[in-house]
Amino acid sequence: MPILWQYLLRHYLRVLFLCTVAFIAVLLVMRLEEIARFATLGASALSVAGFVMHQIPYILPITIPIASLISSILLVQGLSTTHELTALRACGMAFKDILAPILVAAACLTLANFYIVSEVATNSHLSAGLLKSELRAINPLLLANNKHLMDLKGFYFEALGASRLGESAADVVLATPNKGSDRINLLLAKEMRTAPQMFFGSNVTLISSLGNNEGEKFDQLMLENIAEASISVQDFAQVIDKKVWTLNNDHLTLPLLLVRLDEERQNLIKGEQANLPQNELKQITRNINRGYSEIMRRVSLAFAVFSFTLLGAAFGVGISRNRSNRGLYFVICLTALYMIAFFAAKSMEHVLATAALIYFLPHILIVGLSIWALRRAAKGIAL
Repeated sequence: MPILWQYLLRHYLRVLFLCTVAFIAVLLVMRLEEIARFATLGASALSVAGFVMHQIPYILPITIPIASLISSILLVQGLSTTHELTALRACGMAFKDILAPILVAAACLTLANFYIVSEVATNSHLSAGLLKSELRAINPLLLANNKHLMDLKGFYFEALGASRLGESAADVVLATPNKGSDRINLLLAKEMRTAPQMFFGSNVTLISSLGNNEGEKFDQLMLENIAEASISVQDFAQVIDKKVWTLNNDHLTLPLLLVRLDEERQNLIKGEQANLPQNELKQITRNINRGYSEIMRRVSLAFAVFSFTLLGAAFGVGISRNRSNRGLYFVICLTALYMIAFFAAKSMEHVLATAALIYFLPHILIVGLSIWALRRAAKGIAL
């Protein structure tokens, strides 16, 4: 490898690595609330450490492009400030030859980032969700104490007496929706406690509605008193956290996502042949568009490593005697444009053409303006 390549790659990769580690630390701090909520589910130290490790692949794909931008702009600005860039140009080297090492490295990192976002991050996201579900199933009292989750489920839980988090609760009031009669069920218990595999209740009273008779303006209630009751932890957790685990597109690796797309296309063909209602056909079409949008999201996020590196290198070049921050303003505006477009495209994923435009138009602008800036610099024209 030429000495110039070694020199440039060493500086580029070193700053990129340090920036990536710093961004991971910052984003993990921002996720401390979620990590703390997971820890309150009664997780062991090993489980908490595993949950934290699962967060890293999920935040890596967005940190690597930003780190590559910072690394490339600092490298090129340093070459300009120390006049190394001028010396290389005086030796007859073009900008494409000088920037070739970091652009080749950025292309390799683009492939690595695509693998991370498409394979590693999806598995980590799914594993983190499964970890939380397993802990909720193991300790339903902790699940019941999660006020935010209970509100989302339409449940109410309150322990009016002395209680020990995750172990026991006294003077319990639990209200759950009764979907069969469009009413609520009320459960009162003097004490609830958990064991490794069982859940126990003492002096339990259950009040539920049997539904109002047709034409009558009152409900028929059922009142049941139980001195001692027991139920398996798994069954009680399913009563509280009743939901069907849904695999979203961002949980699927690329091969599995392609399989889902193929299934949806087959469903669309069968639906058209069976003359299904238009609203069902539209829903299948939306699912297909969401699948393709997810693939474009991953490609866009992976390609951001290369485009951001080119952006930093192009606008980091300084050929003027008077130092100017105009190039930095270009970098900030274009980076902000991409970030806004990237997160906005998620809400338009069911409209395929719009999502594709939002995902890739910022890349076209970044690459186009970067080439324009390099050509001006090659002619000796400052920004």
